[in-house]
Amino acid sequence: MLSAHDRQVLTRRLQNSFLGRCLGTFVDMQGVDRSMVIASQAFTALIPLLILVSALAPASDRDVVGDAVIRRFELSGNAAAAVQQVFAHSGQATTGLFGALLLVFSGVSLTRRMQRMYQQAWRVRPPAGVRGSLNAALGLGALLTELALLYLARTLVRTLPFDWVFGAPVSLMASLLLWTSIPYLLLDRRVHWRRLLPGGALAALSASAYGIATTIYMPRLMESYSERYGLFGVTLSLVGWLLCSAFIIVGATVVAAELDRAPEPWARRLRLALGSEQAPGADRPGQRETDAGSRED
Repeated sequence: MLSAHDRQVLTRRLQNSFLGRCLGTFVDMQGVDRSMVIASQAFTALIPLLILVSALAPASDRDVVGDAVIRRFELSGNAAAAVQQVFAHSGQATTGLFGALLLVFSGVSLTRRMQRMYQQAWRVRPPAGVRGSLNAALGLGALLTELALLYLARTLVRTLPFDWVFGAPVSLMASLLLWTSIPYLLLDRRVHWRRLLPGGALAALSASAYGIATTIYMPRLMESYSERYGLFGVTLSLVGWLLCSAFIIVGATVVAAELDRAPEPWARRLRLALGSEQAPGADRPGQRETDAGSRED
């Protein structure tokens, strides 16, 4: 049995370790709550947008959104039919100004939630005035554009022979670009993109692994939920998928931010290899801005 002193020493060592600091930052940021807020905001912003895209699509492509979701999760049977019904083309391709503004507001709210999460993890002071909102709007445009390009790239790769050989690298590179550029924009370009690369790489790898896992459990989950709850079961499954994706984004951000501050020799070597660490005594790219925000916070 360990004595009380030994337990205290072991606890302090765990808290001061890299993993302990990551867990501590995640708890301090209220990572669970932030993930739930981001997931719920993503649902209220992206799902209506997908329904609008389906409504505005040409008659020949009226099922483009439903087909994309079915392919993404490899659905069949009742689950596929329920998804098609959720995103069914109504034949009415009109939307009012209020509806369009509501979609934009919901999208900007999503990127604002992500912006606050990045600022807290990287200890960057929020910009004054409307600059933060403008960056959030720019981040929303970049997010939608890069998601559309990612979908287009995957669609083009599927038309090639041996698509499974090219699909994984293309998806990884596109995800790396996405999850490096989005925090770079939302942080007002005050953190150098090289320092954001580990977070982008971790988010891309985790998202790819989670994507493989969803093709295994998601069809069965959607089938079960659609039989029990009908169309509500489909939306419930999508909310759960978005929540897990939000956990990945928040967790990757916390690990990358702690890696950027880690004093361990292995962390310094990794930063040197990435070009985000300079000679002793020199500031890293974007270090002054980050430190200033940390002091003022």
